[in-house]
Amino acid sequence: MPFHKLTVTLPARGYPIYIGSGLTETESASKLIPILYGQYGVVVTNTTVAPLYLERVQKWFNEAGYITSAIILPDGEEFKNHETLLRLYDDIFKAGLQRNSFICALGGGVIGDIAGYAAATYMRGVDLLQIPTTILAQVDSSIGGKNGVNLESGKNLIGTTYQPRVVISDVDFIATLPEREIIGGLGEVLKYGLLAGDDFISFLEMNKHEILIRDPRSLATMIHFCSRVKADYVIRDEYDRLGVRAALNLGHTVGHALEKLFAYKRFTHGEAVAIGLVASLLLAHDLDLLAESALLRALQLLKDFGLPMQIPDEVEVDEMIALMRRDKKAENGLSMVLLHGLGDPHLEKEIDPVILAEVLEKCKKPQL
Repeated sequence: MPFHKLTVTLPARGYPIYIGSGLTETESASKLIPILYGQYGVVVTNTTVAPLYLERVQKWFNEAGYITSAIILPDGEEFKNHETLLRLYDDIFKAGLQRNSFICALGGGVIGDIAGYAAATYMRGVDLLQIPTTILAQVDSSIGGKNGVNLESGKNLIGTTYQPRVVISDVDFIATLPEREIIGGLGEVLKYGLLAGDDFISFLEMNKHEILIRDPRSLATMIHFCSRVKADYVIRDEYDRLGVRAALNLGHTVGHALEKLFAYKRFTHGEAVAIGLVASLLLAHDLDLLAESALLRALQLLKDFGLPMQIPDEVEVDEMIALMRRDKKAENGLSMVLLHGLGDPHLEKEIDPVILAEVLEKCKKPQL
């Protein structure tokens, strides 16, 4: 089995990302866990992941000489809020964590975000380890230090940038994911394919069958591809202040609006991003930024991976645009990341709402 390691090199402190199969087996622990300030910590997970992997991971920490207790949160985006965060703080305190303790996030993007925020703020910051268990978390949310909780007004409006000490992406976790979680995670993977360009897109085209049947070798290579792209953006713009990391928002402006519109219940994050990618691709093509051959190639890949590609017919386009204007990454009105070619993203500001409305209506119809 391939084993991948890459390093997110940052001015204050870099950290490794490990990708492969069997990484959370007991004999691997002492090799992968960095030296932490203290010997005691908590593993924060959810009701879905805990029965599958909590015991394994706690044994894994024990093998490395650390003692952990567990905090199990409810599963779902709807629980990524201040109420859950406050309960988490209380449970962390009851578990006896001090300034020299650590928090391990074991789960998908929601657990990674909320446990990351708790680690950044509990006693002004304790060590954080990310052990992501979904494709989406392994390729995206566990890397780069962004974390936070949602408000009623929108996603991730409260949060920090707080880097982990290590990210450990064990592809064995993917074997137990529901099919919908696999497909949804591939929405984020295809975002990275479009950001990276031909080499990664060609890999996805040639290996789509192996990825869909969860071949560990193909999954590890795919996650490594995505992690390299994400790490490169983070290294160049850790705190998202230079505009470099804005490219990572490809597909997300529309995707976040769809999630909010349906109260985070109709679409998973990756599904919403996939539909957002379609909208971004169509808009770039209509603005003569993206060639038709590139458009069709990208759309075909979305179709081949079984991702949703249409905005539901009942959606009011004007309501979607209003939500997009309030996206946390919006600048002076409507802005979206658009491709000027595969692998060539640009943040376009002052998008014409009339043209955008036409594209969103077009997204209600099949594209291939």
